[in-house]
Amino acid sequence: PMDCPDLCRFVVTIENGQIIKLTGDPHHPVTKGFVCKKGKALVKRMSHPDRIKYPLMRKDGRFVKISYEKAFDIIADNLVSVKDKFGTKAILNYTSDGYAGLKNRIQSIFFNCFGGVTQPRGSLCWGAGIAAQEYDFGSAKGHFPDDVLNADTILVWGRNPKYTSPHLYTLLKQAQKKSSRIIVIDPVKTATAKAFDEYIRIKPSTDGALALAMANTIIENNLHDRRFIEKYVLGFKRFRAYAEKFTLKRAEEITGISADIISDMAVHYAKSKTASIYVGFGMQRYQNGGNNIRCIDALAAVTGKIGEKGCGVNYAAKSISPYLNILDKQSREYAKNRRLFTVGKLGQFLETAEEPPVKTVFVASGNPLTQSPDLEKTIKYFSQIEFKVVFDHFMTDTARQADIVLPAAFVFEQDDLFATSMYSPVLNYSQKAVDLPKNIMPEFEFYLTLAEKIGLKNLGFEDSEDYLKKSGQPLLKKLDKKFTQLPGAYLNIKTDKISWENKAFKTPSGKIELYSEKALQDGLSALPSFSKPCMGNKQFPLRLLTCHTIDSMHSQGFAFNNELPIVYLNWKTAQKFDVEKDFYLFVKGEKTKIKAKLCIDSAICDGVAFIYQGFWHKSGAVNLLTKSLISDMGRQAAYYDSFCCLEKLSIA
Repeated sequence: PMDCPDLCRFVVTIENGQIIKLTGDPHHPVTKGFVCKKGKALVKRMSHPDRIKYPLMRKDGRFVKISYEKAFDIIADNLVSVKDKFGTKAILNYTSDGYAGLKNRIQSIFFNCFGGVTQPRGSLCWGAGIAAQEYDFGSAKGHFPDDVLNADTILVWGRNPKYTSPHLYTLLKQAQKKSSRIIVIDPVKTATAKAFDEYIRIKPSTDGALALAMANTIIENNLHDRRFIEKYVLGFKRFRAYAEKFTLKRAEEITGISADIISDMAVHYAKSKTASIYVGFGMQRYQNGGNNIRCIDALAAVTGKIGEKGCGVNYAAKSISPYLNILDKQSREYAKNRRLFTVGKLGQFLETAEEPPVKTVFVASGNPLTQSPDLEKTIKYFSQIEFKVVFDHFMTDTARQADIVLPAAFVFEQDDLFATSMYSPVLNYSQKAVDLPKNIMPEFEFYLTLAEKIGLKNLGFEDSEDYLKKSGQPLLKKLDKKFTQLPGAYLNIKTDKISWENKAFKTPSGKIELYSEKALQDGLSALPSFSKPCMGNKQFPLRLLTCHTIDSMHSQGFAFNNELPIVYLNWKTAQKFDVEKDFYLFVKGEKTKIKAKLCIDSAICDGVAFIYQGFWHKSGAVNLLTKSLISDMGRQAAYYDSFCCLEKLSIA
């Protein structure tokens, strides 16, 4: 429920009104009773003494306890005053996905109904890949998770499910026992790569070139599916002419993978009766990221491995989520003054925003002062906003900058509907298990009360139950279910178990579009294309990869971690900088540097400094080193095109 792809359903054990244990629901069709360490950690988070348990206000440089009545008065007065003096665009609403329940959306609905405010668009996470699959297929939909067991061959491409999606990892191990050939492609020999027999190291940002070379090899060897292409694919001839440029020799030079390995993998993939590709988010966090995904989509399309059992390019699971945003859509009727900015350029936007500048900001379900690129600029201009309100469980780096901090509810403290678009295509109804601490008001109730306080009467629902009923109605209607059937149920769209099985693609042509007029209209290449990766320079030669750890969902799990981050290098890179194991050093970006401990690890590829993302400023926030670059499509933050160098400090 905290921005995780797998979206576990929990069974809770309660003693004296407190949750003492979490286990998995053994009947859930995806998570099947297993809960990872991140899920189990919610028990500790809920009862932690540092949890914010009442409203706080900044006064004389410190935070003091206030009542909700006073918080409402201050916030309502500010909203009305800013609207009257500057207009609603001077208010910034920043919500992210740190809480995946539908009630999280009330903040956007509230501000839409208030007249429309400044809001982010794009993504810090996965936007380029979503946009890519929308150009190619019309939507980003993956197969139901257990369909991977029908695959003879599985390419795990830039994805580390052992750390980020453990239920997929479990299925992959089952597929391995059934003799599926599993090939892991990644710049880093991840925990997932170490768990399977075949690992192929690829240079960062070159995934598109590999996919194009594989497609070219398949076409040259007449292994493409002519019948499928003729019926369901638009633009094959143009794509073939482009792919011809990616010979095995050229691909070897670009990717660092030998021509023989590329050829073998291409031929085996094409000849496999069923072959599934699981694509990770990392490969689209480059400035050529969206096209990396489009090239992989094209590889599957030319072999006819779309819409078939045990096949597909599985990136996201947007089968349920489009049915759940009806109230948000309806509220946009009132958002006449809505202003949008690219979320990966928050600092730059705040620096340059005029007519009007941002005067007030509300933050919920996110920690932008840890997770945004170019943090130095972001912090500088965020701190200059005159009035800041933050909802959170703990005093995050963002909350520390606030004028008003409001406590947030946990998933177990309220009823809600949960769905994720990342991996699990199942709607979950989560029932309240324990009462909230007495001084905490859920965000949903806060905004209902605030709406009443300022006379806002057009939200479209009366209370929490009415909101959930109306939000779920389009999906329930499609599934012929009633709201009263939700508790204990696991709802998914049965016809979407094999994505695109009916071959009714949602593109303008109704086909898979290797040549996309829509992409062309958006200023992009109509064809899936490969552009040369960004490279470092003499001053900053090391590419910085900031991947996800097994211990935390983004920055959430670092609330109680005071340790320095670890920078991982291979021996070759360490020798170039004359550093050794257990050195303490500075990792330096173009603007600033952070202190880190060195670990020598052969899993890391040449020319890369690898640091897990999520560390707070008290340890060393890695996004102080990243730049606010944007991918080719989807307004995705291109974190992985940032570069750094090392400065020696001392030996531990």
